[in-house]
Amino acid sequence: MSQTQFADRQPTWLELESVRPLHPDIEQITNLSADTLKRRHPQFVVKLSARRVGMKLKHALAIASGTAA
Repeated sequence: MSQTQFADRQPTWLELESVRPLHPDIEQITNLSADTLKRRHPQFVVKLSARRVGMKLKHALAIASGTAA
């Protein structure tokens, strides 16, 4: 996912609900490392496989904007 993918438009509902890998997609959006995201926002982390974790795009954008609970 390119960081400029949503520069000219709002993401669709389906894109907001999609689960993206923490590394590098979500790290790039939030400017936080995967370890920091897992420690500070464990309620948003989704286990994708035995070794991979991800997060919904809508949660990453909420963290980036400072509105995540």
